[in-house]
Amino acid sequence: MNVRKLILGLLDMAVKVAFVVFVVVLISRYSKVAYNYGYRIFNQIPVSSGTGRTVTVTISASDSASDIAEKLSSAGLITDKMLFRLQEKFSDYQGLETPGVYELSTAMTTEEMLQIMAAGSSEVSGTDTAAKESTDENSGSSDSGEESTTGETNAGEESNGG
Repeated sequence: MNVRKLILGLLDMAVKVAFVVFVVVLISRYSKVAYNYGYRIFNQIPVSSGTGRTVTVTISASDSASDIAEKLSSAGLITDKMLFRLQEKFSDYQGLETPGVYELSTAMTTEEMLQIMAAGSSEVSGTDTAAKESTDENSGSSDSGEESTTGETNAGEESNGG
């Protein structure tokens, strides 16, 4: 009888240890997956580097973030639909996507694509946006580069109390 109790006790302890090891392995594995997923939400990497390839995507008024994710995924602009939905949810552009036809590039991050879709402009790509803003700022001051530089210097002096 004592041998039987001893064997059952050892078996019980072995099952408990195996369960604890199993739980630790699951927690370890899925915490790495969760960390990597969370990291990718905020550290956006485009599908391709360099200039990428340009793809035309049509967004309709009835499209949800899931529908947009499906369209972008099938066009090869994103690799993970769930990741796109989370990035859209945590972005400044949540729910601001406007219907239209957009020229998007595989070299754009999700944030850049959302920015373009929220602006409702299919003419401007991510890199052209920065160049356009820079051109708009300079053209507002004057026509020549020299006068623009002088205008910027004077504006800086005025903000310093001069």
